[in-house]
Amino acid sequence: MNLLTINSFDCSAQASGGVNQTTVALTTYFTKHCGIHCFLGFFEPLPPGKEPLPLFEGRICLNRNLDREAFSRFLTGNHIDVVQVNFLKKQNLVVMPQLYEIAHQCGAKLIYAFHMCPGFQVVTYGSWERMLYGWKHSDSAVPETKKWLMTKTQPVWKPLARRILQTKYRIPYESSDRVVVLSKNYFAPYLYYAGIKHSDKMIAIGNSLRFSQFATEEDIQSKEKTAIVVARFDEDTKRISLALKAWREIEKEPQYQDWKLQLVGDGRDMPFYRYLVEKWNLQRVEFTGQQNPMEYYMRASIFLMTSSAEGWPMVLMEAAQMGTPIVAMDSFGSLHDMVKDGLNGRIVPNNNIQAFSSALREVMSHEKMRKNMAVQAIQTSKAFRMENIASQWKNLFDELMQDKQ
Repeated sequence: MNLLTINSFDCSAQASGGVNQTTVALTTYFTKHCGIHCFLGFFEPLPPGKEPLPLFEGRICLNRNLDREAFSRFLTGNHIDVVQVNFLKKQNLVVMPQLYEIAHQCGAKLIYAFHMCPGFQVVTYGSWERMLYGWKHSDSAVPETKKWLMTKTQPVWKPLARRILQTKYRIPYESSDRVVVLSKNYFAPYLYYAGIKHSDKMIAIGNSLRFSQFATEEDIQSKEKTAIVVARFDEDTKRISLALKAWREIEKEPQYQDWKLQLVGDGRDMPFYRYLVEKWNLQRVEFTGQQNPMEYYMRASIFLMTSSAEGWPMVLMEAAQMGTPIVAMDSFGSLHDMVKDGLNGRIVPNNNIQAFSSALREVMSHEKMRKNMAVQAIQTSKAFRMENIASQWKNLFDELMQDKQ
């Protein structure tokens, strides 16, 4: 079987984007273990200094003014059976109907893979603390005020945003044979934004683990009394201020004085988080900077997530691999694929600081429960090993191949 994957960007070993990493990992596995011949299409070439990966048997550079004859020749000349279009930048979506039409003319099927949380475009987060910080300590006062107002008025403008976004979801749905999302919990929101009632084309395939290592029983027994956040320091999406606000409640209680919180990462909002730690006089918060997170997962006893939205956060699966139970806010559907409340972690209502602090106290206070959760976290993560995820993709390809006959 011959597979053409189309991304917004060419693939490189140096690129860190999630779509790039997923494409590289799956292509490597398909080539080595499934006998699939892999090709790559892209709209933007690599910048100077980055070398394209020699994983693909052929490449084609596309643009929004699609050269139909060149694309047709590429498909027929390489005997492409399946075209997989990964989530595209909005300016490139206009070519989807043409890609679909030409693929069918050449005897190929087309898959659209949506690697995001449906509706991510309308997720906004502004807070009073961030707005005040913007006025006092930076030049971002006006943007932060707008974010705060947008957050407060979201119920008013969100229905209008849905109508504006509809074509961005409907075009790829109507221009594909299957639409792959990261979780079954994304079927309903995707269809909601597309303005479509049925889900005949929808299928869910999560992302695979990036690492093959799993924590052992000995590793679980040697964990420290540490909670961690691993994230890009971007308040708009990661909302680390909510984790700090919950931790402020923890530090008030003497029975948790031997616990600490580590923030692993870096980003534009680092000064804001340092400001909150100082303002709230938090004594047991440590900033590690940008690090390889594996050793932090290994030592930590609890992983915290307060994001406003995620597609499929790899940090959750990496934490689970290392036997780190998760306490997370219920803000995105794929969370329920990875975390089973009470089994390998805790899920609390979105934006509920009191519930988040309470769940954190519960996991911190009960060592036996915490270690049982750690064991279950490791077992849960194994369902997302590469061979399992690649098998789901292979089954989809085989199904489409049968439809061609």
